[in-house]
Amino acid sequence: MVIAMMICSALGSLDLTIVSTAAPTIVGQLEGVQYLSLLFTIYIIVAGVTTPLYGKLADLYGTRRLYIFAISAFLVGSALSGAAQSMAQLIVFRAVQGVGAGGLSVLTMTVVAEIVPLRERGRFMGMFGAVLGVGAIAGPLLGGVLTDQLSWRWIFYINLPLGLLALAAIIWQLKVPPKKSTMPIDYLGFILLAALIADITLLTSRGGVQDTWSSPTILGMATAGVVLVVLFVWRELRAPEPIMPPRLFRIPSITFACLANVMVHTWVTVIGAFVPMFIQLAMGINAFNSGLLQLPMVFGLMVVSIVGGNLITKWRRYKWSPVLGSALAVPSLLLFATMTPDTSLWLVITYMVVFGLIVGLCMQPLMVAIQATAPERDMGSATATGAFSQRIGGSLGFAALAALFSSRLSAELSHRLPADAAARIPSDGSISPGDLQALPANLRIVVESAFADTIRSVFLWTIPLMILALVFSLMLKDVRIDEGVEIEV
Repeated sequence: MVIAMMICSALGSLDLTIVSTAAPTIVGQLEGVQYLSLLFTIYIIVAGVTTPLYGKLADLYGTRRLYIFAISAFLVGSALSGAAQSMAQLIVFRAVQGVGAGGLSVLTMTVVAEIVPLRERGRFMGMFGAVLGVGAIAGPLLGGVLTDQLSWRWIFYINLPLGLLALAAIIWQLKVPPKKSTMPIDYLGFILLAALIADITLLTSRGGVQDTWSSPTILGMATAGVVLVVLFVWRELRAPEPIMPPRLFRIPSITFACLANVMVHTWVTVIGAFVPMFIQLAMGINAFNSGLLQLPMVFGLMVVSIVGGNLITKWRRYKWSPVLGSALAVPSLLLFATMTPDTSLWLVITYMVVFGLIVGLCMQPLMVAIQATAPERDMGSATATGAFSQRIGGSLGFAALAALFSSRLSAELSHRLPADAAARIPSDGSISPGDLQALPANLRIVVESAFADTIRSVFLWTIPLMILALVFSLMLKDVRIDEGVEIEV
């Protein structure tokens, strides 16, 4: 069961990123470059929308049938995506994949809570944390290899043999009993939350890329997001069985763990996006080698996730892990902020290893904190709420820092470049590594320096967020996670 669920976690994480390196080939063959952004956002939106619904349905009706449905939907979507003959078909089939992917993460963690004793859960969460990290980082590298050596269609077909093995194991081995409930499903709450997630995803994917942050489109999305938040909260306070129960947030450890999740995932997304940008645009290293430089981070993440999870199991305490991780994140960010275009690659690798070690301390233990203090009847909803806070952190927090980056970079380029040279560079700094290398040497050095200084400032702006993560982690209840111990909340 553990191996099967780890496969499910890896596949769901892998398909978030595996498309990135194959995208140019896909849009070229299917002649749909105008739909490129939808290829990514449709999967993210549908997976995000369905995550809370899976959590609530698991609380009402049990996990086994839902888990089988989620894996089946993911595999059907994968097979259809690999066979797609047009971009329109591929986008629809990616949405089917997203329906399944929304359940893979939350149901895996919920099943872990059902079949693994609380005292052993830290060790298993550590293992799953390592798998999630490997899946996300390996995606672009595996996607490039499969596209070059076989076909882009194999980035989807590769899910089938592994997924079918996991599905067979779960049908055969997962014996958790179903639940029966007469409570109505909060469909209105689900619709409002779905609209909110779609709005946030489109806002953060379009802002600063397809539309400026001050454009009417982005401002309209931001306004709609505020209205949807108000309506969703209003609905959840009045629904008989809300999709995201407000009673969960009366438990301090769940509230603080979710807030810490937002900060931690903002930090992880910032490092994941801006370090490769620094390596390519400030240091002049190509995309493939930039991806290889992230492998040491995966190694660090795997080691600490597994070792840290075992220590949580041994010591029966989880609070120390996110406290230590968020405290170490601050000096780690300071290290990244010292990088220059002349920094040794070995030093960059060292910083990435340190980052991976610290991420392993922060991410999964926060989910342990949520599950350790959640009522049994709300375990699925609590797990989905934790996953939702991670998604919000990776989207909204990163969008805010990306907006600051674009504004600062534009100002730096305007200040450093003469007027005639500045006309050759897009005002928002959206220049590819190839175009940058084609610039005259004196101009290229100035632009690389502007990117380096601006990205370093983003790392410094992230420090207050990790200080907040440390504060929220310190406020977690330090319960002893022994089986059968009554947890006071």
